Amino acid sequence: MPDGQEAALRETAFWTPEPLKAPTDADHINSSACYGFIFDFCGVEIDRTTGAVRIDRYVTMHDAGRLLNPLLVEGQILGGFAHAVGTALYEEYAYGDDGRFLSGTFADYLVPTACEVPVPVILHRESPSPVTPLGAKGVGEGNCMSTPACLANAVADALGGPVPSLPLTPAKIAALIHPPEPPRPTAAAGVTAAPAPSASGGRGLTGEGSREVPATPEQVWAILLDPKELAALLPGCEALDLVGANAYRAEVVVGIGPVRGRYTAEVALSNLDPPNALTLTGSGTSALGSGSGTGHVTLERTLTGTRVTYRYGASVGGKVAAVGGRMLDSASRLLIGQFFEKLVARAGGTAAPAEHPSLLTRLLRFLGLKQ
Repeated sequence: MPDGQEAALRETAFWTPEPLKAPTDADHINSSACYGFIFDFCGVEIDRTTGAVRIDRYVTMHDAGRLLNPLLVEGQILGGFAHAVGTALYEEYAYGDDGRFLSGTFADYLVPTACEVPVPVILHRESPSPVTPLGAKGVGEGNCMSTPACLANAVADALGGPVPSLPLTPAKIAALIHPPEPPRPTAAAGVTAAPAPSASGGRGLTGEGSREVPATPEQVWAILLDPKELAALLPGCEALDLVGANAYRAEVVVGIGPVRGRYTAEVALSNLDPPNALTLTGSGTSALGSGSGTGHVTLERTLTGTRVTYRYGASVGGKVAAVGGRMLDSASRLLIGQFFEKLVARAGGTAAPAEHPSLLTRLLRFLGLKQ
């Protein structure tokens, strides 16, 4: 070092590229000294039956100027590509008609994993920038912007027409491939179908099934119309009071996954056709939300007793609806199973033995993966 000048451990320097100028009088400004470029193309296949989209090959070329750290550049490209595949094919914010968020858990909000994200072919074209000292232009997660458009155009080309909004879920694609489904057949004479839950009621649940009960239709009918017997059949029912003709008010404690609450429920029996059929409706509210449903039950005499057939439609809203569709479906099947186990036992049959599930079984039930 020259005499009288100390050795510096740190130095700060300022440099401004020539293209970056002060804003004009119209407040126009060039925000970057240089720009990178991306060129993408891909091949996709679409399942004619399900509408699922499969990426056969994806090629992405980047011009980021001189690559100073190729490994970091590849990481940026791969990360952006994985995000973009989710945007284009899987991840969807879904809302109900009443504004409720319907995809608040990973049971309903699909995120691509390593199994769904193919490894793209990454190419580079280095054209150094003339306005930066090292010729670098920089690279970011550019595929977040290019890949969704590329995949949408590929799907549109495969279908021969425009595509709906992203994400391109199988349901959306199948609706473009297949004609509209015919209307649901009307119910057979003498049978009242369970009405679908109202759109404002919350997340919809439907189901149907049948069970064999070792008792005559008359005996089963008497159990269903007896308030004390009905209270013993309803899962979680702590009190059931008769408030009118075949109308009851019940205090019910129901737990679904991590959500548990006490509901004040109104239960009514209608469309009585003794001892062949009836309709059961109910609605309840609690601090955790609300629920309502309607089920139609038919009794058919068999050689060994009575076959009880049911169809139901229900809806739930509020906090309890946030546990996820699959968990709610699993919980409803479990509650209905408990109802029929009690009905079989009170009709003179053998109740199912007490079950002591393992920790793994309880975890799978909690996640809605096992009944």
